[in-house]
Amino acid sequence: MSVNTICGHQNNTIKFKFRQTLTALGPILITISLGLAEGYSAILLPQLEEDETWNVSLELSSWIASIATLPMSSGCIVGGFLMEMIGRRMLHLLTCIPCLMGWLLIAFSGHSIELLLAGRFLTGMCVGILSPVLLVYVAETSDPSFRGFLLPGVSFALNLGIAIAHIMGTYLKWKLVASLACTYPLLCFTFMLFVPESPTYLIKQGKIELATKGFMWLRSDSEESRSELNILISKQQHEATQPKKTFGKHLQIFKKPEFYKPLIILLVFFSTMQWSGNNPIAFYTINILKEVLGDSLNPYTSMLIMDAVRIVGSIIGCFGQRYMPRRLLMVLSCLGTLVSLLVLSIYSYLNINIAWLAVLCLVSYIFFVNSGLLPLPYSMSGELFAQSSRGLGSGIVTLFNMILMFVLVKITPALFSELHTGGAFLLFGVSCLVGMVALIWLLPETKDKSLHEIEDFFRGTGRGKSQSEPNNLSIQ
Repeated sequence: MSVNTICGHQNNTIKFKFRQTLTALGPILITISLGLAEGYSAILLPQLEEDETWNVSLELSSWIASIATLPMSSGCIVGGFLMEMIGRRMLHLLTCIPCLMGWLLIAFSGHSIELLLAGRFLTGMCVGILSPVLLVYVAETSDPSFRGFLLPGVSFALNLGIAIAHIMGTYLKWKLVASLACTYPLLCFTFMLFVPESPTYLIKQGKIELATKGFMWLRSDSEESRSELNILISKQQHEATQPKKTFGKHLQIFKKPEFYKPLIILLVFFSTMQWSGNNPIAFYTINILKEVLGDSLNPYTSMLIMDAVRIVGSIIGCFGQRYMPRRLLMVLSCLGTLVSLLVLSIYSYLNINIAWLAVLCLVSYIFFVNSGLLPLPYSMSGELFAQSSRGLGSGIVTLFNMILMFVLVKITPALFSELHTGGAFLLFGVSCLVGMVALIWLLPETKDKSLHEIEDFFRGTGRGKSQSEPNNLSIQ
């Protein structure tokens, strides 16, 4: 093979990876806005508490923090339904509008707690609506080898949004932060105007010619791409020839292994991630830092350090999912998270006054959570479910995740008050340990597998497990 041929192949590969990255940029940009919504309460509450005109009580502060998570659960149902009705791309475009409205309500709320809560509610609703579709769209528009890099890129964007909220909130007033947050839904809307719809969705709608055009634009007109496209088309044509299902027949999907196995795995994975304390700590960062550090270090400075580590962990997670087996990354992330939480618990119980140790443990916790435990369940929700049930499956697990997030964020002040800081960290650590043990048994290896190969594996019609896959995937 000549040097020119090799260089031409490399340039061609770079061109299509650039197109897939460009397509994922819209979801990534709106995810930054969703991260801003999650991290916003950490800078909003301290500023409101310092402003006597607001007179924020403990109960009101918990509602200001958790109101954004309240509509996420219903938003997941709506998002999972709409992504199959109007398409992945169109759902992104439409959701940018209420997201923009939510930030504008916060920015121009004046001293109205009602407008502030309404704005938080709207931005939270958008998190719920988009959560099922973000990763599905990215998974369906990227090739298997590059999917492991782009999917965790969405989780990185979430952490970047949280960090941006914290950085801006350290130096700017909360209303100005909300005004600047409007940039991201506007940018997402602009980018999504120029990228194709998911070929998988178009095939399900019977738009084969348009799907083929979009697939080749994203993935090249190679023999491997054509083979994968033909498999997707044949699967959908087979589905189309089946008799129209009644409601009872639709419920039978829960008996299919290609649906209930990924569902159980992801419910366990999201439970492990949530009960390891990721969102409670993200929503109440300043309060927790004040409790752990006392007057030893500036909590805002410590928060920015943790945000930097959160971003570094997310970047490591992107490369980890690209080059490491998913199962190994999960175990390493859980072990690091577990040790960090146990040391924090001991530190709090013994009332040790060593600020650097507390910061080190918090930094270690943030790093390990964001390098694997946080991005992996989100990434795998976009790739584990079968083509015919991807919208339903992603909607259910995201709904479960959002309900759990709301409950945990709402009870976090009471949790730290009743169990004290050491007890709360111990609870998170034990939850991480239990979840890790369950996932070692349940989680399959999906690195570099195409979506139809993963589907066939769960159905039991694949060509067998690879050596890196668990020996006992079948769930009774």
